[in-house]
Amino acid sequence: MKRRPKAPAVDPLLQQIFDAANAMTASGQEPRAHHVVPRFYLDRWAEDNRVLVTDLDAHKSFNADPQKTLIENDFYRVPAGTAAGSDSPVVWEAWLSQIEGIAAGVFDKLDRSGAASLGCDDLGRLAGFIAVQVTRSRWHRYQARWMKSVGIHRAFELDRPGAVESQLRNAGEDPSPARIAEVEAYWAKVTADPWQMNLPPSFELDLAQRSAIDIEDQLVHRKWVIYDTDKPLLTCDEPVVSLWADMGADHVIDGGYFGTPIIVFPLGPRQVLAMFRQNMPVLRSGDVPLDWRDTLDLNQTIAGNAYRHVVSQPSNPLASKLYVPPSKDPTQFQHAGKNENRELVRWRVLRRWSDEPDAPIRPVKSWWPSVIPPPQPSLSREEERRRWDAMGRR
Repeated sequence: MKRRPKAPAVDPLLQQIFDAANAMTASGQEPRAHHVVPRFYLDRWAEDNRVLVTDLDAHKSFNADPQKTLIENDFYRVPAGTAAGSDSPVVWEAWLSQIEGIAAGVFDKLDRSGAASLGCDDLGRLAGFIAVQVTRSRWHRYQARWMKSVGIHRAFELDRPGAVESQLRNAGEDPSPARIAEVEAYWAKVTADPWQMNLPPSFELDLAQRSAIDIEDQLVHRKWVIYDTDKPLLTCDEPVVSLWADMGADHVIDGGYFGTPIIVFPLGPRQVLAMFRQNMPVLRSGDVPLDWRDTLDLNQTIAGNAYRHVVSQPSNPLASKLYVPPSKDPTQFQHAGKNENRELVRWRVLRRWSDEPDAPIRPVKSWWPSVIPPPQPSLSREEERRRWDAMGRR
């Protein structure tokens, strides 16, 4: 009799996530109010258990309990069985809780013993946490929906007469007038509002995890410096901020997080982590705090990175006084020439500062050399594919 092969061993940390999710489901204690930014992170700006939230779109500020701040119901909920190994619909939330619990220990160590006490393992855990703050966000999830709705609609030119009929035939469907009208109505809906895209939660969860691994790998190879500030810092619902020499310029050719000169992450109301690209010089030691001018630059840039909400200490109303441009669709197509009479397009990422004539120039002036090194070469498509395959095997 042949022996049945053993099931592959589950990583212990992954098993803890499955166990935590399954326990919440079994006890009927599945969380429904999900923090877009971790509660423990918001607590760092709290005074008497309150933070000041500024809604940039509504142009108003209000005090709030961090427990009830920056939350969205079922934002990370997935159908049961989405993750192999757990039937719980809160497995994504359990994964985030695991990441946050590990990171909270690093923040505690930073608060108790200072930046010099953080070892390589601590910095690696912090890099993983920061990467997840990118991929869990509304902005990142919107982009996935945009690519699957507006992107596909544009790529297949589904607005051409007969295009939908042709796609249905290729898929083996009967292109009846009723079915064509149904599909056209769907595409009209999701291109008008990508949030309406019926994107499988399993795809979103997989994308969040894979992208986080890639971003973490880029972060750990940067030069890290932690700075104190003379004046209080803000944070926001998109706290990982890319700094460019001109925040309003088009950076699509510069490699995203791979090519960003400086990436910053507010660690608290008086401390910020700056991650410099490898070929960027570090001109200012972490022993020298940022003065009020540099802190003001940094705060304006952080506020302009927000999807909608800025968070500060209740005693700091700065966010309501800063100029921040209106929000934009986070992604757009851009004309990129022609090839054999066919229009070429590229897609670019937009933030509030994009294309704004009053956008910050060299935010935190003391961080920028007189001549900025050019972006490092982007990965080739083949190298990107190899790295993606490697991530799939981890």
